[in-house]
Amino acid sequence: MKLRETLTLPLSAAGAAAMYADPEYTAIRRSTLGATRAESSLDGDPAGAFTVRTELSMPTDRVPDMVRPFVGSSVTIHEKQIWSAPDADGGRRGTTTLEVAGTPAGLTGTLRLVPGGSASSSVEVEGDLVAKIPLLGPRLEKAAVPYVSTVLRAEERSARTYVDSHAG
Repeated sequence: MKLRETLTLPLSAAGAAAMYADPEYTAIRRSTLGATRAESSLDGDPAGAFTVRTELSMPTDRVPDMVRPFVGSSVTIHEKQIWSAPDADGGRRGTTTLEVAGTPAGLTGTLRLVPGGSASSSVEVEGDLVAKIPLLGPRLEKAAVPYVSTVLRAEERSARTYVDSHAG
């Protein structure tokens, strides 16, 4: 099932790249999402091309009821974002994958970091949410899209918290 979101971030494109690479941002996301655990690792440097791998353990109390039998009381999400070096205007392109451990569900997509000035940027996410479960897959995908969108939108709140924690 296709998924498209545009996230508005309260920092420059260069600041957004640095934020994504910062382990402190992972801790903020853990809190925002209500995750029980969050860890990240960085390959490369946010001044150029880089990859961030994040593992989040999250309770499933907010997933749709029809999905819960497949995931239990918590899920571990493996997220990988691969970002290009910045373009001349500071924008970047990337890819993302989200895998829900122990399930045949995941998201693959493209990312576009679009500069909006010295204190704003946006991230355009386009992806395919897939649940490879015979007969139920399409229904599960449809049920999961609003949940995944909510998780993606939490990036905006996490980014505001990150900026506030670095102000002054």
